[in-house]
Amino acid sequence: MLKLLPIILALLLPGMAKSQGVEFPAPPNGQVFDPAGWLGADRIIRLENELSRYQKNHQVDVFVVLWSRSLPPRTTLEELAVRLGETWSQRPLWAVVLHLPESLHRPVVVSRNTSGPLPGEQFIDDARQSAVSRGMKEPHTRARIESLALEIGEELIFCKNRALLEQTTSTTGDSNTLPQGEQLHRPLLPPAIVLIFSALLLIVILCRFRQRSASLTFPARTWRRRLNASWGGANQITVSIPPRSQ
Repeated sequence: MLKLLPIILALLLPGMAKSQGVEFPAPPNGQVFDPAGWLGADRIIRLENELSRYQKNHQVDVFVVLWSRSLPPRTTLEELAVRLGETWSQRPLWAVVLHLPESLHRPVVVSRNTSGPLPGEQFIDDARQSAVSRGMKEPHTRARIESLALEIGEELIFCKNRALLEQTTSTTGDSNTLPQGEQLHRPLLPPAIVLIFSALLLIVILCRFRQRSASLTFPARTWRRRLNASWGGANQITVSIPPRSQ
């Protein structure tokens, strides 16, 4: 009998573990998991169109789950929604709207950001609270589910775009800021330009003075040519004045 005990335990333990856990269904083909069609065909089509657009254009996963199975023990609806999102989602930014149709529980909305560009969880929590406050204003439960899914999707997209804009603005500002070493060398640029212009100006003045000195042939050329004077190389100039004509 003792030899059969391990075999009996091996057969019973998997069934006991399965009864204590939750049997996760396969991910839906779209974004809405409603096997019984509780939401209605028209509402499901509208949700699939909008939520698939969020996924393709903005990389945001929003799942609507109508859970008709039993909950595992000591598991809340929020915990179940988180496990569903972590299992099904292939995007870093996702949300799950979970509801039990045949219960008095209110719909549950959870959202997570695993590796997206948002700076922190505070943005995610603010987006979720805003979506819940608007979506729960609908008078009927089915309309609430639809509104919650669309509101949380729009909020997450808005937060993601705002974070990307802030990140781009910060990167642009950092690129326009010069490093410390370059900033130290930048004030030295105007004195260098002044020095270059001063040297060029001095060269121009020297060239002009040299040209003027070369043309100052006053005793030998200029006055000799004008007054027909002769210069013998002495310090004084001998000027010959032609006689006055009578």
